[in-house]
Amino acid sequence: MLLEAQKLIFDIFKKDKNDEIKEPFYADEYGEWLIVSHNKPLVYISNILQKSIKKAGLKNHDLYVIQYIEDEKIRNLASIKGMICGNGNIKELDLATTIKNSLSDTLTVGEIKIFKLKICGILFIFFYIDVVVRNLKETRGSVKLLFPPIGVSLYEIPYTLQSLIKSVIEKTLGVNCSVSEIDTGDGTRLKAVAECRIQQTLESIEPLKKALEYFSFSEPKISLNRSNIRQIELQIFINQLKTKALIPLIWDRFIIDSLRC
Repeated sequence: MLLEAQKLIFDIFKKDKNDEIKEPFYADEYGEWLIVSHNKPLVYISNILQKSIKKAGLKNHDLYVIQYIEDEKIRNLASIKGMICGNGNIKELDLATTIKNSLSDTLTVGEIKIFKLKICGILFIFFYIDVVVRNLKETRGSVKLLFPPIGVSLYEIPYTLQSLIKSVIEKTLGVNCSVSEIDTGDGTRLKAVAECRIQQTLESIEPLKKALEYFSFSEPKISLNRSNIRQIELQIFINQLKTKALIPLIWDRFIIDSLRC
């Protein structure tokens, strides 16, 4: 995961080799973010998106970029995944139309996907857009870009909650697992049970505990039971869940019954 994150950062910053890059790091209730200002295409596209969102009727909002990829073979082709959170309401089709019309002035727009979720009075809109940048204009500004937690692949977002926990376990411990039980109660805690097959000696579960700290206000608790030499059961307990940190990773698949707002 560390190598993937390092490659992601290099790819985003590589167009400005002559500039000294000092990108601030920012954390909020939705996760951890890089504040990017040196990648011209990303800042330019995000600036147009901001104007499109306001034009569509969401005046007060925040824009987060979850993944940004520039195609290595097709010049100026880029894909962007993102999240908008704010107050109010808007139809997915209306927003998609407004974004496409605004982007089409300077970009060739391909596929647009829009998903909507409303939690505790906050509107979340998730989007995926393919574009070809035709007339890149000088634009100042900055963009919040997700710095992914350990064990999370940006390419696999959006996860389900079950597949997210499975990914974090497997990539931190190097095992193959199935998550047989997961419970979030009212959204303030999480309990998960996973049965995993190990190929070699499991030296420590500390990497998993460290990864799960991203989602917890307190230290996660993990118990390990061995079924046999190659089979283990993991029980994960998070008593103070950072519920909102899940939202950028699972999008509209965020389903918690009796969520406490």
